[in-house]
Amino acid sequence: MIKTAIIGAGNMGKAFYDGIASDDVHLCDHNETNISSVPETCRFTDALKATENVECIILAVKPQSFTELMKEVGDAWSNKFIISIMAGISLSQLEKLTSSSHIVRSMPNLGAKIQRGITGWCTSADVTESERAHMESLFSAVGTNFELSSEDAIDAFTVIAGSGPAYVFGLAQLLQQNAVKTLGLSEEDASRIATEVIAAGSLLLEKGNVSASEWREAVTSKGGVTEAALHVFEEKGLTDIFDSALEAGAVRSKALSSDND
Repeated sequence: MIKTAIIGAGNMGKAFYDGIASDDVHLCDHNETNISSVPETCRFTDALKATENVECIILAVKPQSFTELMKEVGDAWSNKFIISIMAGISLSQLEKLTSSSHIVRSMPNLGAKIQRGITGWCTSADVTESERAHMESLFSAVGTNFELSSEDAIDAFTVIAGSGPAYVFGLAQLLQQNAVKTLGLSEEDASRIATEVIAAGSLLLEKGNVSASEWREAVTSKGGVTEAALHVFEEKGLTDIFDSALEAGAVRSKALSSDND
C-alpha cells in the first residue's frame, strides 16, 4: 500500500481510517480528542508533519476550512497524490491550492462508517494507473465506488448519495414520531418500528430482483390503506418538494466551490 495520510478526523476521515486499518495510514486533526484512540505513531495534529513521508493524502476537512489549511501547507504537497472527499471543491481549485496535478475529487457517504459506503469519483488527467489502483483500494475498504461521467456529476451525486443518508434518517424520525403520537408507544419501541421498516425495505431492495417501483406497487393494494397515504403524498406534491430540495443542495454544493475561489 502507498503510504497515506488522512487530514481531518471527522465522521468520514475516521471512517476511512478505520476501514483501511493499516499502519501505513496517518490520521491528522487539530483536535487531539478526535485522534486519541489512534496509535501514537499514526496520529498527528500538524498537517505538514503528518504528510511529510507519505505519497497520498486524503483531504477530509470541512470545505470551509480548506483554504485556511492550505495557507499552513503552502506548496508542500505539490508532488503528492491528492484525494479529496470534500463537497464543493473543484478539481481546478484543488490543483491550484495544492499545487499538485495528481488529483481525485470524490464524494463518499456515511455508509463508509460500516464499510457500506458508496463513493463517486473523477480524476485529473495526470493521475497514473498505479494511483488509480490505490484510490480504488481505499474506496473499496469502505464500500463500493464508481467513476462518474464528468466532474459536473459530482454536485448531483453529492446531493443524492452523499446527503442521501440524512433523508433516510429524516424518514425514520417521522415514522418514529408518528408511532409515538398515534400508537402511544415509548420512544424506544417507536424507534424499533422505524428502524425495522427501513432496514427490511433496504434488504428487499438489495436482493436486486425487484425494483423500488415494483415493491411499492406490491405493497399498495387497490383502494387500500397504503394507497390512501400515498395519494396524500401525491396531492401535497412530495415529488416536487423532493426535487426542489435536491436542487437546493446542488446549488449549495456549487456555492461551496465559489467560496474557495
